[in-house]
Amino acid sequence: MRATRDDVRVTTAPAPRRWHAEHAWLARGAETSGLARDVLIEAHGERFTAVTPDTSAALVPLDAIRLRGLTLPGLANAHSHAFHRALRGAAAGDSFWT
Repeated sequence: MRATRDDVRVTTAPAPRRWHAEHAWLARGAETSGLARDVLIEAHGERFTAVTPDTSAALVPLDAIRLRGLTLPGLANAHSHAFHRALRGAAAGDSFWT
């Protein structure tokens, strides 16, 4: 049986997204920590794949978006209502609101 053109699926990976931050706050790690200059940030799909400090603007790909000023990492939402659940069980007959 011969494969026809309709039988072949061609998938392409999404193009990487890039940003070049003038200044960026980097997590503490083995190589860098704190404030860094000229940081190239790359992502493929929904994941960040590279964070490279000290990347000269001359070496940054043309499709990179320039981020001026200070760039901070996204902050996780650690908001929780677990204490409400604990209080609800200890209300001694009253409701949470009383």
